[in-house]
Amino acid sequence: MLMKTTALALALAAAGTAMVELRADDPAASSRAAGSLYAPGEVLIQLTAAAQSGGDARAEQLIRSGGGVPARRSAFTGGFYLVELDAKDSVEAALRRFRAMVDVEYAVPNGIARSFFTPNDPDFGLLQWNMRLLDMERGWDIQRGSSAVAVAIVDSGVAFEDFLDPSGILFRRAPDWASATFLTGFDAVYGRGTHANDLTGHGTHVASTVAEATDNGLGVAGLAFGCGLVPIRVLNELGTGTFFDIAEGIDYATTLTQDGRRPVRVINLSLGGPAETQDVGDPVRRAIDRAVAAGIVVVAATGNENRAVGFPALLPNVIAVGAVDRNKRRASYSNFGPEVDVVAPGGDNITSSLADGIWQQSYAGFPFGPPSFQQFALTPSQGTSMAAPHVAATAALLISQGIDDPLLVRAAIESTTEDLGSAGFDSQFGHGLIRPVEALRGLGLSR
Repeated sequence: MLMKTTALALALAAAGTAMVELRADDPAASSRAAGSLYAPGEVLIQLTAAAQSGGDARAEQLIRSGGGVPARRSAFTGGFYLVELDAKDSVEAALRRFRAMVDVEYAVPNGIARSFFTPNDPDFGLLQWNMRLLDMERGWDIQRGSSAVAVAIVDSGVAFEDFLDPSGILFRRAPDWASATFLTGFDAVYGRGTHANDLTGHGTHVASTVAEATDNGLGVAGLAFGCGLVPIRVLNELGTGTFFDIAEGIDYATTLTQDGRRPVRVINLSLGGPAETQDVGDPVRRAIDRAVAAGIVVVAATGNENRAVGFPALLPNVIAVGAVDRNKRRASYSNFGPEVDVVAPGGDNITSSLADGIWQQSYAGFPFGPPSFQQFALTPSQGTSMAAPHVAATAALLISQGIDDPLLVRAAIESTTEDLGSAGFDSQFGHGLIRPVEALRGLGLSR
């Protein structure tokens, strides 16, 4: 399990450092649609100087001949008019007529600007420096994710349901999943079928970065909150898992069929072992190869030992993610090497404070103590485990935007990064810090 708990963090937690309590009485989410690019039934025209010399009568004649009904003259710019069209007329047809007139300098639709989407989740502004670092308020105006695109969280499970386990454990659904879409999960560890309930809090935290309910007046935001989630349990209550179980979880995500289609387009692996583990990693490697061949983007955390990139992140067909703190410095624990592809916010409580952690919903007490399966809070955690889901969510947004080829998704992410460290690609930051907004806009697909 790729997270790091420090003596400082434990001491602060024991001293009562706040984890924000989450309650289950949240209202339904209300995601606002982006809407049209311009006002219906309106065009803007600029008359030439020659036309302006004819006064209001000439202007009125030109506007009526172009199909305008009433018009509003600018109080500051001569010859500039907001023209309203007849209800039966279209903006496109009116533009063609006005642009054909020698007395019209230019004609354009009356474009609409909006304030950038700022979710009403009460702790978004206070705690989620990571979302602001990635400029997600602009990103959400471009894309918030499609429920037809699912991210598989191959981890310790997710607190996605109320369930009484045969062992006697009562699991509860985390409260900030109001609008989240969960697809059928899988338990590879204890064979509980679809009941991939979280055993540690790690998987819930990771999943919440991807798609915690957003703009619902509760908690914080998820980066790709419109996308679906598939909870897959491959790690046990100690946070460890066998390569057999991990391979099973990856293959489950790859072959999952729902409503006649295969919804998983991204797999997040916030887990792994040291580089030496690849010597016995063939089952996992082969499972990842099958996933990539099926058109799935696989994202993995590089590890938290401040050493060589771990397995399976070091595989060439995996997007390997290192961590940075809020100041865009490589996190002191983040593994490095030529296999690092990109970096994302992971926090660094070692050199800063708990405020520099990644805050998402999880079990109360996570990551400082034993999980409480019925109590939840906003909790700060750090690690490349926390960085990887930012990249998985970005991939899901790109796929939701219409970029269907995993190679293009990867190229869009890597080619739009902010270069950090040495100029160009380097072993500390890879291509650099992900920039979801630039990736979404980079292929000309933004709305």
